[in-house]
Amino acid sequence: MKLLKAGILALSLTVTATVALAADYEIFADIATVETGTNHYAVERLDRKNKKLYHCTAVLDAKTRQLTGECTERPGLPESPAGKGPNVQGGMSNRFGGVPVFGSWKIDQTTGKTEFCISDTAQCVEVTPQP
Repeated sequence: MKLLKAGILALSLTVTATVALAADYEIFADIATVETGTNHYAVERLDRKNKKLYHCTAVLDAKTRQLTGECTERPGLPESPAGKGPNVQGGMSNRFGGVPVFGSWKIDQTTGKTEFCISDTAQCVEVTPQP
């Protein structure tokens, strides 16, 4: 019985440690704006592991339907993000006066891989900052 209790305790400690590591990377404060022929999407990316904050953007050119993106390091590091929730957040924009273009930011909270995807054109762009 003592061996079983020790095994359960070790397993619960392992699960707790794994869950604690899962929040090394977060995204928050997603926005979407529209200009003539171009949709802009942005999100804040928090890298707790390396203590860095990034402003990530994605741009969809309506004419060429090309999706590009990048992350730029920002000064400072917030104590906690403005929003809490799952590691996938989305934004919506309109193009040509009413056709919705759904876009979503995705982040792997363990590895930090960050990407933005547009459902209309079925394409994604990775914006993970490179060291």
